[in-house]
Amino acid sequence: MTEARARFTEGPLARHIVAMAGTSALGALAGFLVDILTLVYVSMLHDQALLAAVGLAKTLVFINGAFASGMVIAAGVVLSERIGKHDSQALARWVTHLLILALATSAFIGLLELACVAPVSGWLGTDAPVYEAARHFIWMALPASLLLAAMQMCAQMLKAQGHVRRALGVLLSGAATLALADPLFIFVFDLGLDGAAMAYLLSSAVSLLVGLVLVKRHIGVSTTLRWKLFKLHTGQTLRIALPAMLGNLAMPVGIIGLMVVVAGQGASALAGMAVIDRVLQFAYCVFFALPGALVPVLGQNIGAGCDERFRTSVVLSRRLVVLYGLAVWCGLLVFGPTIADWFELTSSGRAMFLAMCHFGAGFWILFGLDFVAQSVFLTTHRAWWVSVFGWLRGTLGSVPLVLLGARYGGGPGALIGMWVGNGLVAFAAVCFASRRTRQFLAERAQATG
Repeated sequence: MTEARARFTEGPLARHIVAMAGTSALGALAGFLVDILTLVYVSMLHDQALLAAVGLAKTLVFINGAFASGMVIAAGVVLSERIGKHDSQALARWVTHLLILALATSAFIGLLELACVAPVSGWLGTDAPVYEAARHFIWMALPASLLLAAMQMCAQMLKAQGHVRRALGVLLSGAATLALADPLFIFVFDLGLDGAAMAYLLSSAVSLLVGLVLVKRHIGVSTTLRWKLFKLHTGQTLRIALPAMLGNLAMPVGIIGLMVVVAGQGASALAGMAVIDRVLQFAYCVFFALPGALVPVLGQNIGAGCDERFRTSVVLSRRLVVLYGLAVWCGLLVFGPTIADWFELTSSGRAMFLAMCHFGAGFWILFGLDFVAQSVFLTTHRAWWVSVFGWLRGTLGSVPLVLLGARYGGGPGALIGMWVGNGLVAFAAVCFASRRTRQFLAERAQATG
């Protein structure tokens, strides 16, 4: 059954935005928690080589996911705009083409990663037992990346149609399956690391199956492939997807530079960074989910010609970021010392974590506004600005100020340097996005006038 109703072009915008951001964040958080559970279960096998192998494999899966995420967000843009135009006849064909594109992209990246496992392990100084365990796990885990890419595409297509809860159900079905299958395969069936890989593959297959069933039922799936239309749809999607994917890859560059500097500050600083990373993923999951959650709302209203609702959506999203960011900042100010005590952080690591609670959380409000700016660029035909600002943030906005901060303030100084540099780039992106919004709406008014 195919529905052409553009749900986000009617009803309260604030409710739509909160629902989209909240459910997307909840799905991402569930997946993150289950990943942590996998590490806990593998650690219970009391073999550091197996734990290191899972860590290496998860890094490769993360890189594959970064590419898939760019493709998924781009799909949300093109599909939601067509839904806003009530172009229901072509939706089923779009669904098929986008699923093929997601699978092909993930497969290509996966093959590259498989070819690079050996040299990457050597560069990281991985010893033979870890490499062998990682290679075996990766051969089983990377195929799951293809299924996950298609599953994420299904969830995003449901969001583009306005089926927010069903999209969340797709994500939670995989997380629930993995949470149940991990201990069953690892301990009950006594399969160890192979069991963890099998559970990961099973959860990916289950969530994709759920996604395909819901997409077929509520949007439609074409069983035929027309090459000319496939090339047309692929080209339109890649014009948005390629900049989004390149922008996603920029973030690890700055993080790697920071980690290299922090590593020189000792084990305490590294422990502090590990805790900061976990807390950030929990506390700001709403921000990380914003681009994928916001583009369907913006895209539908652009497609439907609801320019004022588009403008209001951007304003409301910024208000949500500021309010949520202030609430998290207050929470970290109050509970930051308790969290540091709980993780037994000392010396430099504790100073870094408390610096994040006192100063970093303030900068994260600006970073949240940057995520809104990315959504504006993607939906107003300026996708390459996502890459430009992403790489500015990961290079000039990170490395020089991290080195300067570390020189005068050690680990906390390195963190503050990165926040300042990233904050300057984020501020520029927000300003450019505001200008682009005004320009885009003026162009549309002139075209329709």
